[in-house]
Order: sequence, then structure tokens, then C-alpha cells
Amino acid sequence: MAILKSLLIHQPNFRDLGRIPTAGGKRVISGLLYRSGDLSSLSLDELSILDTIGIKTIVDFRSHREAEHRPDLLWQCLTTRYHFAIYDGARDRAERYLLEENLAGMENVLETDYRRMVRDNVPEFRQFMQLLASPLPLPLLFHCAAGKDRTGLASLFLLAALGVTMEVIRQDYMESNQYLHDAVERILSQVKAEGKNGELLRPLLEVREAYIDAALDEISLQFGSLDAYLTKELHADINGLRTKYLTA
Repeated sequence: MAILKSLLIHQPNFRDLGRIPTAGGKRVISGLLYRSGDLSSLSLDELSILDTIGIKTIVDFRSHREAEHRPDLLWQCLTTRYHFAIYDGARDRAERYLLEENLAGMENVLETDYRRMVRDNVPEFRQFMQLLASPLPLPLLFHCAAGKDRTGLASLFLLAALGVTMEVIRQDYMESNQYLHDAVERILSQVKAEGKNGELLRPLLEVREAYIDAALDEISLQFGSLDAYLTKELHADINGLRTKYLTA
């Protein structure tokens, strides 16, 4: 399978959610909703690309320490910024597991973190869903650090509210592995060059079906169903979102 390429060399997981199909035969409107990793390393040419696209609103899901360490670069047409901080809980455990060479712990760290996020970060995901339904400046870009886990869950909730099937949502989620492939391999090679077992980090750097399964299982256990989670916990305006972001 060909590796998918981003418009941004320094942010390989940047992409438009446009044209994703729904179960009802509609599609997400192109050019309104973008998902990404952090925007701290962009070149002037890449900032110009975002300015040409016209992105006016950023939602940043990174923790405060991440955002302070690698602040987003800004472009001319950007008008609005939101920071719905979600703690990067997997990071500290992953560092410990790497030192311990604990493969089993590393393989479980993100499953545990996805369960934690759907339980503990309802307020942040609710703010995101309510923002999307408000009269905010568009296009909007939402991101975390790598654009795969916190952003992946936010994308799951948004696409589910828009009526996209879980099969298609999973396809969008798993595409992060293609966009991030080259970057992941570089990181693993660097760790190996330092004399450590780089492969231990692979579960942390990729997305896997098991992670999204863990999130959906936790939602079922704690909230009954994904539909109930969207409407009762995240207060998603299903009709409003579909009117705003879908086209025939």
C-alpha cells in the first residue's frame, strides 16, 4: 500500500476530513475540518499553505507541558485558538517501560490511556463538540502531538455524530500509520542508534485497532453506547452538525 503524503513536510499527519462518506449517502464537506499533529516545526512555506487554505480556528488537545514546550506556529489568517488540554498520560509510563524493556507494559499503555480519556476527558471532548456546532470561524483544524490518539478520538466522535459508519471511521483512524510511517521509522532508528530497543516504542508510535476497541468498550461499559455518549455526555447537536458539515 502506498504511503499517504501530507501537504506539510514537517507535519505528516495533517489532512482534510472532507469527502468522507456517511451511511446516509452524504459526504463531509471538503475544506472545513482538518486534523493534524502539532504545528511547532512548520516552515514559512508551510505556514503560507495553511494561510492559503484559510484555516481560521485551531483546537489544541495537547497537555499544557506539551504546548509550552512546542508552541504552535501561527499564520496570518488565523483568528481563533482554543486549548482543550488532555493530559498526555501515556508518556511517563512509556518512558519507564522503555527503561525496563517492558514490552507487555508498552503494548497496553495506550489501551489504558484510551479508556482513561473517554472516562476522564468528557469535559474537553464536550467543549469540542459544542464548539463545532457554534458559529465559529471556519475552516477549523484540531490537533494533539502526533495527531493520532487524542485527535483520533476527537475525530471518531465527530465522524460518528455526522453519521459515518464505524468501518469508515476505523479506516480514517488507521490512516495515521501510513501518514506517520516514515517519521516512526526514523524515531525507531534513532533509539536503536542510542543502544536501546527501539521496537519497544512501536506500540506507542502507531495506532492499532485494539486502542479504538478499548475506547469503544469503555464507552459501552460506562455510558451504555456510543450514541448515548455523544448525546448525553458530549451534548452533540447531531442535526446541527450534519446540516453544517455534510453535503449531498
